[in-house]
Amino acid sequence: AACMAIDWTKGVDEQAKASGVDPCECDVVLAAECVWLADLVDPFVQTVLRLLRGRAGCVCYCVYRDRAKDESTTFAGMQMVVDRFEGSGCAVKLLQRLPPDLKKGPGNDVLVYTINLTR
Repeated sequence: AACMAIDWTKGVDEQAKASGVDPCECDVVLAAECVWLADLVDPFVQTVLRLLRGRAGCVCYCVYRDRAKDESTTFAGMQMVVDRFEGSGCAVKLLQRLPPDLKKGPGNDVLVYTINLTR
């Protein structure tokens, strides 16, 4: 077993070579609080797609606390992330919606999703 932190804005292959770990051989991708800016959505989606295509049956668990307002062009709401994954041939399923712990900061519910390739 191995784990590796990944920078969404850099190529997976170059990071794998530098770390000595091949993240494309993973069974599970865990992503928590990874996308908050709209500019990070596409690099995040492309990176996760690269990992999901590495091994048959790989699944991504994505945990997200949506803090974006509908009218925001700077911050990414989870619907933007879901739309990008679905548009890229993935099935996105909401597993759980947890109420926010407002003592830890502002935000809406915490959402837990699975993301799988469908094609």
